[in-house]
Amino acid sequence: MITTVDILEEFFQKVKQSESISDIYREYGGSSIYVPSYKSVCRNEDILKDYNKAISNGEASSQAIRRIANEYDLSVSQVYAITKDVREPSLFD
Repeated sequence: MITTVDILEEFFQKVKQSESISDIYREYGGSSIYVPSYKSVCRNEDILKDYNKAISNGEASSQAIRRIANEYDLSVSQVYAITKDVREPSLFD
């Protein structure tokens, strides 16, 4: 199944590799390109990276979560939910 993220990534690669803007016009002219939000694609991954980095640097989990919540303008409970799998790994994975 092709997702909107796949389509955007393909478009981005074509733009980077294109020798002229007319190539882009020929291939995508008249198309509507949907750009997914940062929140839906990257934010949680960035939060997990920040959390793991904080823990590896010796920061306490609760302190890291409060700091990250403030940085991303989220509630502490939202950051706890996002980091749950990292904080509480499943025995069955």
